[in-house]
Amino acid sequence: MKINTLYILLFLLSAITLIECESNTESAVKSEGEIHYKISYIENDLEKISTDMLPKKMVTKFKGENYSFDIEGFYGLFCIQNIVKPKLSQNLTLLNIINKKFFYTGNINESAVGFDMIPEMEIQYTTETKDICGLTCKKAIVTFPEMEDQDTLEIFYTTEIPIPNPNRTTPYHDIDGVLMEFYLQLPSLKMKLTANAVYNKKIAASGFVKTADYKEVSRTYLETVLYKLMESE
Repeated sequence: MKINTLYILLFLLSAITLIECESNTESAVKSEGEIHYKISYIENDLEKISTDMLPKKMVTKFKGENYSFDIEGFYGLFCIQNIVKPKLSQNLTLLNIINKKFFYTGNINESAVGFDMIPEMEIQYTTETKDICGLTCKKAIVTFPEMEDQDTLEIFYTTEIPIPNPNRTTPYHDIDGVLMEFYLQLPSLKMKLTANAVYNKKIAASGFVKTADYKEVSRTYLETVLYKLMESE
C-alpha cells in the first residue's frame, strides 16, 4: 500500500513538472509557433493597483521572419502587442484598452512601447547553460555601467527557435537568440518573464495584421496612455 502511494506521488510530481513547462518540441522547433511566458513581479511600487490585476502571461507568436509579443492585463480589458514584419520594415505597437484602440508605427529597430525602460546595458556571454522547455538555453550576465544601484541580471536565451533577429525591438537587441528568461521594466514595475511553454503550431498570417479600427498616434501619446493606466484606481 505504501509503495502504491509512493508511485502515485511520483506520478503527480511528474505531471506537475510537465504542466510547469509544456512543450511539443520533440523534434526541432519549426518555423512557426508560440512561446508562452509566465510573468512575475520583482518590484511593484504602484500605489493603487495590485499585482493580481496586472498581466500574468506574455505570448510570442512567430511565422518565418514575422513575430509578435502579446501581453494582456486588467482581466482582459487591456492588451499591448508589438508586431514585427522585417521584409515590410513594419514595427507596430498596438494598444487596446476597453475598446479604445491605438497604434504607433516605429522604426524597424526601434524598441516597442513599454519595452524600452531598461537603461543601456553591457552583456557578458558565458558558457553556462540550462534547460528551459526542453531547449538548451545559454546564460548571459547583464550589467548597467551608468547606474551603480542597478542590479546585475542573469538572463537565458536559446538559438534553437528559428526567429531571425528576435530582439530587435527590445532592450536586448544585441543578443542573437530567443529570450527564455529575462526582465522588463515599466515605471514603478519590474517584471521577470520565464518561458513555460513552447509550441510548434500553425500561425495565421492575419495575426500579424493591424485591423482598420486602430487610430494612429504618436509614441509619446501611447506611452502617456499606458503609464496613466498604471496610475489609475
